[in-house]
Amino acid sequence: MYGPDIACPTDPGIVWKVRAASRNVLVWEGVNYTVNSASPAFAVSDGRVVDNTLTSPIEATFTSSVSNTYTVTVTLGTSAQLTEKLQSTVSVQIVQSRTTQIGINATVTVPPQSRVVGRYGVEVFNVAYTGQLVWQSYNAQRPGGFGGHCWERSNVAASTVAPTVLEGWRFSTS
Repeated sequence: MYGPDIACPTDPGIVWKVRAASRNVLVWEGVNYTVNSASPAFAVSDGRVVDNTLTSPIEATFTSSVSNTYTVTVTLGTSAQLTEKLQSTVSVQIVQSRTTQIGINATVTVPPQSRVVGRYGVEVFNVAYTGQLVWQSYNAQRPGGFGGHCWERSNVAASTVAPTVLEGWRFSTS
């Protein structure tokens, strides 16, 4: 009927809601997130290239024309809850959703006989996490106190891209 007995999670970020009530016993449900890894990356939404075949440098203006949305996604719980967990454990710059802008310009000098590649996007974290759905019975009005009993209802390993507030151009030569 229930999953295995576990120690009741104490993370203050868990949002508990009443799942069921019987007599004086309430059964609360919450999702406990564990971040297994978070690697910084750059999510490209648009790119341009300029080849300078001349023997002198040139100025090139790059303009973004494609917009992409990057969103924290979950298979268990809510995106808002996982975002809060990521903000407190990975980076305060993480946001739940970020859409790259169109029409952002940047001008760079392209050296002679070379190529400059411009990529527009947002800094993200590639996150692997575990979502643990927990039920807790407790003879009171809120979970987390003494006397509670917890069961694991499910345990799901998943991954998501977590965008940050940092957006812009990145340039490289080749």
